[in-house]
Amino acid sequence: MLVLDLKMPLKDGLTVIQELKALIAQGLSNQEAADRLVISERTVAGHVRNILGKLHLASRTQTALYAIRAGLSDPNAGSNSE
Repeated sequence: MLVLDLKMPLKDGLTVIQELKALIAQGLSNQEAADRLVISERTVAGHVRNILGKLHLASRTQTALYAIRAGLSDPNAGSNSE
């Protein structure tokens, strides 16, 4: 069984949790985030619950704002405005 260390940096230097916060900020669903991180949707859902609880946040939207303010995600990522 493969065990994923949540604090171990990924290829871009972010931890799994930091990367998940960034993916939430980009508006990805749990399934889309799971596909990107190569983990199950259920695992992502658990991580999202833990993130919300530990940061005392009420929603994914608040998590997205947190990630943007923490510099984990570019607020313009994915926008086509040029």
